[in-house]
Amino acid sequence: MIALADCNNFYVSCERVFRPSLEGRPVIVLSNNDGCAVARSNEAKELGIPMGAPYHQVKTLCERNGVTVLSSNYELYGDMSRRVVSVLASFVPEMEVYSIDESFLNLDGIGDPLALSRKIRGTVGSWTGIPISIGLGPTKTLSKLANRLAKKGGAGCLAMEPQDREALAKVEVEEVWGVGRRLGLRLRRIGVRNALDLAIAPSSTIRSVGGVTLERTHRELGGLRCLSMEEVPQPKKNTCSSRSFGKPVTELEDLEEAVANYAVKACGKVRREASLATGIQVFLTTNRFREDLPQYANSGTLVFDEPTDDPIRVVVNAKALLRSIFREGLAYKKAGVILLDLVSSERRQDLLFEEHGSENRQRFVRAMEEVVATYGCDVGFLAAQGVNRSWSMKRESRTPRYTTSWDELPVAR
Repeated sequence: MIALADCNNFYVSCERVFRPSLEGRPVIVLSNNDGCAVARSNEAKELGIPMGAPYHQVKTLCERNGVTVLSSNYELYGDMSRRVVSVLASFVPEMEVYSIDESFLNLDGIGDPLALSRKIRGTVGSWTGIPISIGLGPTKTLSKLANRLAKKGGAGCLAMEPQDREALAKVEVEEVWGVGRRLGLRLRRIGVRNALDLAIAPSSTIRSVGGVTLERTHRELGGLRCLSMEEVPQPKKNTCSSRSFGKPVTELEDLEEAVANYAVKACGKVRREASLATGIQVFLTTNRFREDLPQYANSGTLVFDEPTDDPIRVVVNAKALLRSIFREGLAYKKAGVILLDLVSSERRQDLLFEEHGSENRQRFVRAMEEVVATYGCDVGFLAAQGVNRSWSMKRESRTPRYTTSWDELPVAR
């Protein structure tokens, strides 16, 4: 058996751990700049608040029904995710962290996997306060479906076999992992309406609709394991750091600060994966929804003369690219940095007459990262990243970062 452990309404559940008064009340968590609803409690779902709904469209509904509206607290959610993963890892020898709130667990050889799953669920709830649902199946795809049904039915833990035709028939084809809306439309045209139809359809027909990827999903529904566990995530080919601004930005200096911050964050991701970037792209754009304002979007790309993970060097090049595409007199909504064509750091090869890869520079960068890891991002940063950062994204209703900031620890009264 493979189990999928999925945290229920994860962002909302994290907030409720430290604010028990929110239990049983409708709660939504908003995206960057308090734009859209990205997490909803069950009570908020019952009110008809759709996933991804722009807040300005549901604001009246929220006010009328006493919905608690919170800004995203990514520092808290990331730390709570690590705590949940550490508990899950104590039960199984092999697991794959699939996303911030989902993990696959390999239960091969376990005598009673359903009983173990119930124990895991209870322990995670007791030790972290986060409720989870666990779906079990002989393949990843079936465990995903079982998890979905466990959430809807309130069972908490549910096992599914390929022979469970009644359960498969309850799942719309668009809800099958790896299908989605576009493939779902094509499948419905040939009479495939639910997971059962997909499981019993001829392989050749499925392959003609969605290629080998959809055929792999089809075989997984039949109990043939095609997707293996990935304990170590595959290295990314590119990595991006980008955010929408909290308010329109018009000055080059503010854009340079933002791009410098994004460049440092992107380098942090690359260094954690032991990779090097062979190129960089910087992009910026105005607000396309403001049709009353001039529109502009552009990007610039540069190939490094040697692969690098040096944030200082990346920041210098990012600012140079930004200056080459910046246009005065415009109100910019978003900018970002993409590090391109990542390769393993084992392939590092410094230039003979350059100082980019010097040991002193590397020691300095490592020391800065240690300071940030110990005391926070506001304590150690490059001057190019700025101090005030008035362009930062809007999070007017963010709760305290209870577990990652000394100044925001929970207080018992």
